[in-house]
Order: sequence, then C-alpha cells, then structure tokens
Amino acid sequence: MKNYLLIITLIALFATSCENSNKQADANKVGDTMTIVEQITPVAVADFEAKAGDFVGKKIELSGTVDHICKHGGQRLFLVSETSDARIKITPDEEIAAFNAELEGNNIVIIGIVEEQRIDEAYLREWEEEIKSGSDMADDKGEGSHLGGKVEKGGEGADIDEEMQKVNALREEIKASGTDHLSFYSVLCTDYTIVDVSDDDSEHEHDHSDGDGHNH
Repeated sequence: MKNYLLIITLIALFATSCENSNKQADANKVGDTMTIVEQITPVAVADFEAKAGDFVGKKIELSGTVDHICKHGGQRLFLVSETSDARIKITPDEEIAAFNAELEGNNIVIIGIVEEQRIDEAYLREWEEEIKSGSDMADDKGEGSHLGGKVEKGGEGADIDEEMQKVNALREEIKASGTDHLSFYSVLCTDYTIVDVSDDDSEHEHDHSDGDGHNH
C-alpha cells in the first residue's frame, strides 16, 4: 500500500513539473516574440540590382541622391549615387502618399520594401493590346522612366511606334535571358530621412511633408 501511494505521489509531482515547464516555455515564447526586431539591411545603390532578388518582400536601407521626382502627383522618385550609373525607382507607401517635389536634388536615406516587377509574354501581349486600343495604359506617364524607358508605359498621348519598340526590345531580352520572364526591382518607401551634408556631424533631418507643405 505504501509503495502504491509513493508511485501515485511521484506521478503527481512529475505531472506538475511538466506543466510548469510548459508554462515557462510558453512564457519564453511570448518574451521572444515581444523582443523580435525587424531586420533592415543596408544596400549600396551600386549593388541594388545584383542583390535585390535576395530581398524581395524585405526591408532595406538605401542612401543616395534624389535624381528625379515624377511631376504627376509625386508617385515615384529615382535614387542615384556618385559611385555608379545605377538608378533605382522608389514609390511611396500609403502613409507617405506622395513625394514632395522639393526633395529633388537632396541626399536622403530611404527605408523600404523591395518589390519585383515580372515581365513575361502575357504582360507584353496585354501591353500590345493597350497600344492598339489607344488606352492611356493605367497611370504610367513615362516621366523619369525606369531602366531607360524599357518598363514604364508611355501613358496618354504616347507615341505608338516608341511603345512597340519597348515591347519588342523586352521580348528580345526575354529570349536572350534563357528564361520566360525578366525581373525589374523597385522599392516601396516606408520612411525617409534628408541628409544635411553641410553638417560636419552628419545630422539627419526628417522631412515627410506632402505637396501642400504639411508634415506627416
């Protein structure tokens, strides 16, 4: 009888110990979740095209000069650097909404998510149909065209021959690539900081103002 009670007691102690261990493990999981910090990887403008495929859907940091801002609502800017001929297309997220035209020419640091645009035969056939129908081809206006104008559609009033040249050039690139598509990368900007290069201590000034001068 004593042995039987001893076994029951040991089983109860073991069950209690397991339960406490599980609770502690759950608590640790909660603690780990609360302390996770989103990783933001710095990428040089010159290296963006080569590395972008590894960061699709992830946040990166880019530092460069604003080369151009689309005058049609500030829906994209193009980032360049003095160390390369690279030109990166940047679009604003919903919170930023639009880039202030006054950003043009400024040095900035951009935080954003890498996005991929895939061009395949289906995309090109759709583009051809838009050209033939005289469509304004969505909201692409062609200003400051990405990668030499090969990707951006010309918009309302675009020259038909030029648009067909873009389509045919892309089709030839796909054939030469040995794959069924081309990938072009851009960045969805979630935050940016203007860099005041005149300051010796390289202080940063945030400027998320919209076209009306209001700060976000």
